[in-house]
Amino acid sequence: MNTRQVLWIIVLSSVLLAAGCAPTTRGGYYGYPSSRTYDPYYGSPVDPYDSRPYYGGSYGSYDEPYYDPYRSHEQEHSDLEREHHEQHENLERKYDKAMNRLNRQELQAQEKLNRKYGGNPADPRYQDRLNKIQQKYNYKRGKVERNLNKEHHEGHEELERGHEDYHGW
Repeated sequence: MNTRQVLWIIVLSSVLLAAGCAPTTRGGYYGYPSSRTYDPYYGSPVDPYDSRPYYGGSYGSYDEPYYDPYRSHEQEHSDLEREHHEQHENLERKYDKAMNRLNRQELQAQEKLNRKYGGNPADPRYQDRLNKIQQKYNYKRGKVERNLNKEHHEGHEELERGHEDYHGW
C-alpha cells in the first residue's frame, strides 16, 4: 500500500468520523446500541443476527421484511445497526475499487508520458503534462469522495426514515 492510498484511507476515515459513523464509547454505531448490549429482560447479550425468529412456511423468504407487532424496539435498532454496517462496507468497497482504478489509470498515463518524453523530468513539456495528469486525477478522486459522501448521507437519511416509520413519527 503506497502513501497516497494510506492518506486517502485516513481522509475517508476522518469524513466518516465527522459524519457520526464512528463507533461510540458504548461500541455501537450512529447512536444505536451495540450488538454486545446487555438485555436486562433476558439476562444475556443481544445478538442482532439472531433477533428475528423463523416461523417457517411458504409466506415468503426469511430475509424479507415483515410486520411483527411483537417485535421489540431493540430488535429494530439491531436491524438498523446491521443495515448501517452493511452500507458502510459497501461504500468502502466502492471507494477502494474507484481509487484503485484511478491509481491504475494515473500510473498508465504517467508511463505513457515517460515513453513520449523519454522519462526526462527536466523537459518543461514533460513537467507541464505531468502536472495536468496529477490535477486531472486529483479532481477525479475528489469527485469520487463527493459522490460517496452524498451516497453515505442518503443512506443515513434512509435509515432514519425507517426508524421514524417504526415509531410512527
